[in-house]
Amino acid sequence: MIVPPFLKEGALVGMVSPAGKIAENEIKRAESFLDAHGFRHIRAPHVADAWHQFSATDEKRAADFMEMLLNPEVEAIWCSRGGYGAIRLLDLIDFSAFQSHPKWLIGYSDITVFHSVLQNSLEMMSIHGPMVRSLKEGSYDDTGMSRLWNLLKGQLPDYKIHAHPLNRPGVAKGTLIGGNLSLLFSLIGSQYDFDPKGKILFIEDVSEYLYHLDRMMYGLKVSGKLAGLSGLIVGQMTDMQDNETPFGFTANQIITDVVKEYQYPVMFDFPAGHSRQNEPIVLGAKVRMSVSESESELSFLNC
Repeated sequence: MIVPPFLKEGALVGMVSPAGKIAENEIKRAESFLDAHGFRHIRAPHVADAWHQFSATDEKRAADFMEMLLNPEVEAIWCSRGGYGAIRLLDLIDFSAFQSHPKWLIGYSDITVFHSVLQNSLEMMSIHGPMVRSLKEGSYDDTGMSRLWNLLKGQLPDYKIHAHPLNRPGVAKGTLIGGNLSLLFSLIGSQYDFDPKGKILFIEDVSEYLYHLDRMMYGLKVSGKLAGLSGLIVGQMTDMQDNETPFGFTANQIITDVVKEYQYPVMFDFPAGHSRQNEPIVLGAKVRMSVSESESELSFLNC
């Protein structure tokens, strides 16, 4: 995997809105945050615009992304938010430019589409982590935001989290891939789909109906994605929905049932996803996961 250069003080960060629209005051808050942490910043032209639920038309959002990608001074592309819209840009962006201009891409949720392109087509690392919209008033100590910018400066995290009753103990090494389950599911069968061999899959989701989560997990199973994994890390399953007639199982119970026949370790409740605490992880990196009855650990080996 290609490792983009880590950032030094004064590095230029480009902000883009490749999916949903975001308010001007949220962009200004991000600019103040970057100023305070020693980074320069530049806005894509349409970062704070609005076109229906999107920040701009598909063509303008794609052009914004390409502008930040081709700008030789920009060392990291920070997505403002998710929502919906990234998948509409896949045919409009020349992602191969990342290979001649390696730089960190940062985002989660709908940005999973871009992470999938980078890992599965270009063999490049990227960061699943907090976005511009993740900045709120007050302390960032428990949000993952501070750790994100330390990571971008080369300070790799080692995560230790409390045990979960549904965890399956074990130790595994592999390449970390994944992101939002709904987006991963939408790419099955495409050129951006992942090969599970030697991979540790991270998944998270928000506001999905439990029956739909069950459907997506079985979709991964019947497509052979689950059997070939080296390990599974389940992040936050936030605000999951149920029908008037209850499905009967929690999100984590659904996942446990679908993967029960496999032998690899499974780690639940990793603090990343659609929650206040959204710890950054390097997708495409070689990692070691260790799950025991008392604690789970995740460490990065090659970035």
